[in-house]
Amino acid sequence: MKRIPQSVIVAVTGAFISGAVAAQSWPTKPVRVISTFTPGSPADALMRLVGQKLAEPLGQPVVVEVQAGAGGLVGAQSVLRGGADGYTLLYTISTTLVTTPHLVKSKTVEMKDFTPVITMAKAFTCMLAAASFPPNSVRELIAYSKANPGKVAYGSNGIGGTYHLEMEMIKQKQGVDITHVPYKGGTDGLMAAASGTIPVAFSPCSSVVPQVRAGKVKFLAVLEMKRTPDYPDVAAMGEQLPDYEKISGGVDVWAPAGVPTPIVRRLVSEIDKVLGQPEVRARMKEIGFPYDGTSLEEMAAQRRKDFELAGRAVKIAGLNPE
Repeated sequence: MKRIPQSVIVAVTGAFISGAVAAQSWPTKPVRVISTFTPGSPADALMRLVGQKLAEPLGQPVVVEVQAGAGGLVGAQSVLRGGADGYTLLYTISTTLVTTPHLVKSKTVEMKDFTPVITMAKAFTCMLAAASFPPNSVRELIAYSKANPGKVAYGSNGIGGTYHLEMEMIKQKQGVDITHVPYKGGTDGLMAAASGTIPVAFSPCSSVVPQVRAGKVKFLAVLEMKRTPDYPDVAAMGEQLPDYEKISGGVDVWAPAGVPTPIVRRLVSEIDKVLGQPEVRARMKEIGFPYDGTSLEEMAAQRRKDFELAGRAVKIAGLNPE
């Protein structure tokens, strides 16, 4: 067996000890969390609640600062400028680093520039249809679309958005012609379907429930591989289409690449503890954000998979970086 040079052992050991010491002394000043979510939105409210709870175990204030724009890239760039010392974190929807880099020419921000910390919550998305639309399932939608090529349309949360990309992959695999109608957000598509303007749309499941109860729209599927306990009566997309591929969505916390691993692991531990508190869990359920709290390794593996899938979906959708 080839011996490892003593200099390498010393360097590695020194780096580990240095990181451990940094974690023990960190933080000595307020921690900034750059959020890319709209002020007052459910995700924004969640981070502010978590930040308040997190300040106690960290012994320092956790300041949430909104910097939205450019699909989350404005906030991401700001975090990178903050340095890799653990005092500036990114709080954003997963698509900021999974999808957006595939859609822009200037690679000012890439996923490799960041270290995953934790996925705090999932955001379940549903495919829905206007109440008067004949199909009652995704399989029926596909059959109906094949019988009426070019006559069915779906609303998404915008060109290059997750809903758009996933539907384009479904269209390719199923060989159907369904017209894409981009909206500014999932809620706009939902309301268009509720008014009968468009037959099919995508929206966060929690937003769809009131419209279903009002009899204006109906569920076609929840965009998951398996049925979820949160919506047990709604069939999963994976149940109906075995070849379905999902670009996972979530509310993520990231740190700049290079932050000492012990600091990252402490963040994971402390945030996970906060997310487990009854008050926080109740609030998450209220706003429709199921608790996730994935491990650092699980999040890293999932986001790498999502990044590759998003790149393929962008090509299928025929989108060129701008």
